[in-house]
Amino acid sequence: MHRDEHTSTTTVWTSDIRPEIGTTEPLLAEVIAWADAHPCAWDVVTRARSKAFGLGSCEYIGWAQRGMAPTAVLERARHLHGLAEGRDAFQGPASIFAWRARFTLEHYRDKGFTGGFFRQHDGQFHRLCMTMDYTPETLGDVVTRFIEWCGRDCLTEYVTLDSKIVRRMDRPT
Repeated sequence: MHRDEHTSTTTVWTSDIRPEIGTTEPLLAEVIAWADAHPCAWDVVTRARSKAFGLGSCEYIGWAQRGMAPTAVLERARHLHGLAEGRDAFQGPASIFAWRARFTLEHYRDKGFTGGFFRQHDGQFHRLCMTMDYTPETLGDVVTRFIEWCGRDCLTEYVTLDSKIVRRMDRPT
């Protein structure tokens, strides 16, 4: 019998802003670097202020939606990063989903920032819906983006935000 000793080195990347967040995965290290460079990204994924991407958002996989464990926070940051940078495998950089992520990051610290549930109505039925963030100043633009995303497949008679009508199509903006 003989004895061999081997020494191995493990690289761990750790956030400068959130030192409890670390990884040994190079792809997740890129997410940490991105979030550290965009500090409001950490706020977005650890607080409930953003209805679209905040804590508890259904945007994320179930196990990561509400957890504050470093793995859950990093998973939410990974998802937000993929959308904001246009790297999501299913949604390109021009999609409303990418736009929505960039919008949240850009306006997160603005006065009156909040979010809500937008819904398209055709006069008889609810059609498409999406949770989006907005500010009082950007609400009109967000509604317009939502309507553009809805497309022309179904008639849009009006759009609601949290069950209140925010735009009737016979009375634009």
